[in-house]
Amino acid sequence: MLNYIRDTIMAPSTRSSSSSSKQTVTTKEISTAPMRGYKITDNERTRKYGIGANSLEMLLTKAKNKFPDLHIYLASDGFEVSDDDYLNSLPAQTLFIVAGPDAVITTDADFEFEKMRQQSPLLKVADIFYDFIEQHPEKFRRMISDYEHQKQRLVLDNSKAHLSLKDEHVEWFEGGEERFHSKEEAMAVRAQTRVRGYYYKAKEELTRNPLYRQNPKARQVINSVLEQFRYLLIGCDYFSMMFNRKCGQKHAFLQQLGQTGEEEPDAGSLPSKRLRQLIKEYTKQHSILDDWSVSLCSDLGDFYCQGAYSDNGNCCSLQHTINPYASRENLILFQVWNLDHQIELTRTILPALVANVEELVTKPQLKCSFHNKRVVDISVLEYFLEIFSLKNLKLVHIVCHEKVQRSNRSNGRLLCPDCHEYRIVQELMDLQGASQTTC
Repeated sequence: MLNYIRDTIMAPSTRSSSSSSKQTVTTKEISTAPMRGYKITDNERTRKYGIGANSLEMLLTKAKNKFPDLHIYLASDGFEVSDDDYLNSLPAQTLFIVAGPDAVITTDADFEFEKMRQQSPLLKVADIFYDFIEQHPEKFRRMISDYEHQKQRLVLDNSKAHLSLKDEHVEWFEGGEERFHSKEEAMAVRAQTRVRGYYYKAKEELTRNPLYRQNPKARQVINSVLEQFRYLLIGCDYFSMMFNRKCGQKHAFLQQLGQTGEEEPDAGSLPSKRLRQLIKEYTKQHSILDDWSVSLCSDLGDFYCQGAYSDNGNCCSLQHTINPYASRENLILFQVWNLDHQIELTRTILPALVANVEELVTKPQLKCSFHNKRVVDISVLEYFLEIFSLKNLKLVHIVCHEKVQRSNRSNGRLLCPDCHEYRIVQELMDLQGASQTTC
């Protein structure tokens, strides 16, 4: 069974991607403009045509002769083009997708990934493996549990766990990690991939919601929330430190286990773009996410299961532990360890967020429960922490990942301008203007 797992699992899938989001841009109509050349295709990219047009109406009319659907979307990011103002802001030779109003747009990036997946035997096998997990979760858990019981009776070679660089432990990097120079870099990217998956999942659920589709004000608020999520994720580097053993800040439960160390955190390099640098500097300066920007492993790389949801704590009764830094085998097995939302993402957090947005746009006279002033936004930072951070995520072995409905509720609420959380997030978003004036 282990050979099967080792040969089939790839890095965490990015199938949940921006292809599932579709947004609308609306501005005022304008008069005619010079003729420009554009390209159109269908969502499957089966046919592609060049079209000249100087208005959205002309583009739609000509596109109708090639495709039956009458909605135009940008192939780059899935945004719908709904008026001449926006059309004329785009460069010539822009590629558009012609699709129906309820279609899930496949962006260029997702189309290329899907093409690569179809051509790659390894990625195909990985999909088969993930499908097996979804269809037979209990059988898979038993297989993993049986293997680990057998592993406990073996003497494992952990003599290379402390090694870091590729040339020191070549076999650890084979089969997916070849592009990385160190184990810590590879593990940091794996953490980022999981967190990005939550962003895409949240974006998919929010933009599919009827409130988003039917209410322009709600759509504007949700788009703003997603943008603020993106800024906060940049600020914490998508929580890359969660799996990085060189991060000097350790999770509190490791202190309880006596597994913390004294190493200094790895500073890393600043991003090249001025805005990203400003966001990270601001986030660090104001300690917005410090409490949750911590590592989940010891200095050697040992991870400990934080226990099932029903355990109501950070202690695993089965004492699951793993060190993915020790061997390629352990790195593969670590992929079935999950970050478990204690407050559920799709059943609780996102519905609560949508409900708050609906209240904000339909009941503008509502007052903040703390300052008795009119509300102006939702608690973006609280929702961010519940979706992406270790405030609400626990690392658990797959056997301890309980798929049961939970009774706990989201702490998200409506905010007024006097709320500290509102001011912090607004200052963060204002950095975009600062980056433009200082460049």
